[in-house]
Amino acid sequence: MSRFLYYFIFINMLATITTPVPRLLLLRAGDGALTATLLSIVAGVLFTYITVSFFIQFTGQDIIELLTEHTSSWIRIPVTLFFTVMWFLAGTITLVMTVFLLITFLTPLMSIYTITLSILVTVFFGVLLKSKSVLYTLEIVFVLSIPVGTIMFFKLFTSNELDFDQVRLALMHINTLPDYTAFTSSTFMFIGCANLIVFNKYLKEKQYISKWSLVMISIFGVFMIINSYLIPIGLSGFDQIDQFLFPWTSAADAVRMKFGFIERVVFIFMFLFVTTSFVSIIIHWHVAYKLLLSVFRWKFLQIKQKNYTPYLIVLIFCSIGMWVTSQITQNQLYEYSKYYYNVLPLFVAVLFLSMLAIKKGAAS
Repeated sequence: MSRFLYYFIFINMLATITTPVPRLLLLRAGDGALTATLLSIVAGVLFTYITVSFFIQFTGQDIIELLTEHTSSWIRIPVTLFFTVMWFLAGTITLVMTVFLLITFLTPLMSIYTITLSILVTVFFGVLLKSKSVLYTLEIVFVLSIPVGTIMFFKLFTSNELDFDQVRLALMHINTLPDYTAFTSSTFMFIGCANLIVFNKYLKEKQYISKWSLVMISIFGVFMIINSYLIPIGLSGFDQIDQFLFPWTSAADAVRMKFGFIERVVFIFMFLFVTTSFVSIIIHWHVAYKLLLSVFRWKFLQIKQKNYTPYLIVLIFCSIGMWVTSQITQNQLYEYSKYYYNVLPLFVAVLFLSMLAIKKGAAS
């Protein structure tokens, strides 16, 4: 597989700790979260295999071209708009989560509008980058995240504050029935490969998915999803973990680096959090903007040789993001995010049905 495809998959897994997913899992720590995460690993790897295998057959083509070429407009437009909404909401959830975390842990005295605007200015220009430039930005962030993430996880695993008795207590609930919300939210970790619906156009070389590729994805997925669930429990305790709005940040804040030039692990976590959050928002909104641009390209925004529809679309994205961030509360964020993750099976169904329609159209 292309290295960029690995980046999409692994960054999405890593970015999951910057979303509401860990808290949604921990709220159901005694009610089926563990079995749900184990099932989501199987479902996620299967989703990755099916999605990548499909796009391998159409090298250098994105979903927009495939739907236009092999389906009718009454299928293409609703499907494209549905995907646009799903990708836009994914980026918006990460945006709101990032703003709330920065206000809580780093800049409590700063206005929410100032923080959100400073993020959106960067995101605005990032989304408007050429898709190849977005790929290279993703590569830079991924390379930077490797040493930082390694240091953070090593310190968390070797910390004296990590109570393995609390972890064992959580593992004792493996005999409970899986919770639906825990399953859908943890499955989100494996959705990164779905970015191929736009970026497959820029992967020109013939791709293939080997057994070793699936093994690597499975191992990293197990590592991230289990640790997203168990590390906060080990550091904060099983009984009171549901009291933390930002369980991962609170857990990282409990660990110190005695002989490090950075005393608190939370600062390493915040660097990883902010960088992965930024690139996650840019990727999600870039995909949404490309999809929406394929449906709407207004002629009245054509000035001389340049069409300004892309700028209007991204400006609308940023305006909605600013409004949502200023109106929503932290508890509402988790509540609404739960609804979003619960719709993911519908998204998977629409994606797979679109694949079948395209393959049927290509065969006829």
